[in-house]
Amino acid sequence: MKKRVLFVLAEPSDLASLRTMLAPLSDEWEMEFVLKEEEALAVLAQSTIDVILSEIHLTGMGGLQLLTEVKSRAPRVIRIASSSCAHRATIVSALEVAHQFIPMPFTPEVLKVTIARAGALGARLTNESLRSLIAGIRTLPSLPQLYQELVAAMGSSNASVEAATRIISQDMAMVSKLLQVVNSAFFGLRRTISSPAHAIALLGIDSVKSLVLAVQVFSQFEQAKRSPISLEVLWKHGLTTGTSARDIAKSQDIGSIGVEGAFMAGLLHDIGLLVLATNYSEQYGEVVTMLKNERLSTCDAERAVFKASHEDVGAYLLGLWGVSDAIVEAVAFHHAPGERCQEGFSTLAAVHVANSLEEASDSLATSGIPTAIDLQYLTACGLAKHVPLWQEVVGCSPARESAAAAAQP
Repeated sequence: MKKRVLFVLAEPSDLASLRTMLAPLSDEWEMEFVLKEEEALAVLAQSTIDVILSEIHLTGMGGLQLLTEVKSRAPRVIRIASSSCAHRATIVSALEVAHQFIPMPFTPEVLKVTIARAGALGARLTNESLRSLIAGIRTLPSLPQLYQELVAAMGSSNASVEAATRIISQDMAMVSKLLQVVNSAFFGLRRTISSPAHAIALLGIDSVKSLVLAVQVFSQFEQAKRSPISLEVLWKHGLTTGTSARDIAKSQDIGSIGVEGAFMAGLLHDIGLLVLATNYSEQYGEVVTMLKNERLSTCDAERAVFKASHEDVGAYLLGLWGVSDAIVEAVAFHHAPGERCQEGFSTLAAVHVANSLEEASDSLATSGIPTAIDLQYLTACGLAKHVPLWQEVVGCSPARESAAAAAQP
């Protein structure tokens, strides 16, 4: 079945150009093009829409108000905001009501990838009521402003540690968390670091971006006092898994981008668990009870209660945010990597092994059956021979030593 995509632009000439540009995609999408917000809402009322892309600067109620209305009336619709004036304030405002922001002009390829990824990940969530709630829930975190600003700044031709420090230093809570993390045993530094610039230079900008994203996501759930799981334990497990995944990736000599991608994927691999436990505390309490009484895996217990797992929820969220395919894949399949078997090393392999080793070493990381390393998957990928090295690399890492020390009575 074709996806139905609704486009709302302010200028007739822009709308006509967009229609022409996207004509080759008519075999894949059923598309409608309108100029006014009222027309868009009428289309929404009369038929099912999968995706809406709205320009922010419309002549009536405005694109952001339109997306707010769509969120209220049809929360499962994927909402994309767009503008040719991609200033910081514009993007921040848009992400309060949109899943993603795409600067104009954009190419068909960018739009196609954005919509295809969101749709494919959404298909993993078979529980329609949960999909709707994920799309519209008030406490679901938006893509953090500071992370997005960092990504934009580091993608420029004058990217520097100084620029990153200037952005990070605007948020004192982030500075304090960054220094706390860099001075912990997780990163194996031998001296105390007190300068944000020094911390960023030592960690590398990609690690810092990952930490900014994770810290700000967790901070949005600080008020979730009724969560049936410890958010502190969840944060530490993510940080330790991310560090271990990074160490595994380093051993494969895949370059800095791949190494830091593994760190980010490990850091955020349980973000879906965070969303479920904090938004559905009572139902997740049932999951915890099942884990204790029936010795199920975490994913099996979650599917019994929600008809979806934290892998599904986390991948769906990160996919909507536009996080890279490799990271989304690792989040989606870190417990069952065999569903995505491929030749050679991948971020998924690093996160799967790191998570399995961390769960086996730390009883607080899971209340159910620990995730075993899938040797059949690793053999199919040609990676099984590396497992002893990875076990040694992770076992000797400062992150593992820190976790082991913390677990001692």
